[in-house]
Amino acid sequence: MAEAKTVSRGPRHQSLCDAAAQVVYRFGYRKASMEAIAAAAGVSRQTLYLQFENKEALFHATLEHITSRMLVEVRAIANRPGKSTAQTLLAIFEVLCRDTLEQSSRANRVELLETARTQEAELFSRFEKALRAVVTGVLAKSDTMRAWERDGFSARDLASHLLDVSSGVKSSAESLQEYRTRMSLAIRIICARGSSGS
Repeated sequence: MAEAKTVSRGPRHQSLCDAAAQVVYRFGYRKASMEAIAAAAGVSRQTLYLQFENKEALFHATLEHITSRMLVEVRAIANRPGKSTAQTLLAIFEVLCRDTLEQSSRANRVELLETARTQEAELFSRFEKALRAVVTGVLAKSDTMRAWERDGFSARDLASHLLDVSSGVKSSAESLQEYRTRMSLAIRIICARGSSGS
């Protein structure tokens, strides 16, 4: 549907997606206009429409761009040596909400999440699955898992739980600092069962 007309994925495509993200974060999906996005990107509306057939196609490309960039960053964090499980997990979860918490109102964050889940369900589902796999991998390598597994919980169970907690905290937190504080508590609770995860 939204992929009907999306021209190259080069630097211009990326800069248009970055501009679209900024406008959507600031105004929300419904209030973000193609004209405002074009202005933020420093191009004409005609140029924007040459790249994207409509707002839905631009939203799809923007969401794809953002989620791809996030996955690259969280995978790099997950593979970075020398950090505790808790530090690694908190860094991963900060990537998920850093931009929206710094630039969006709570109402816009809720609207964007709902729009992504409804209009881009497949892309959103793929992103969540890939993210769950990264978090599961971090947890699976930790000392924390032995204690949880004895009680019948898998790394995937805990990863799913943390993703659910993150979603709830993200939609209600007023600031990135509040998000960090609340997610840090959730992560510490998970990691407290192991000897080196906290």
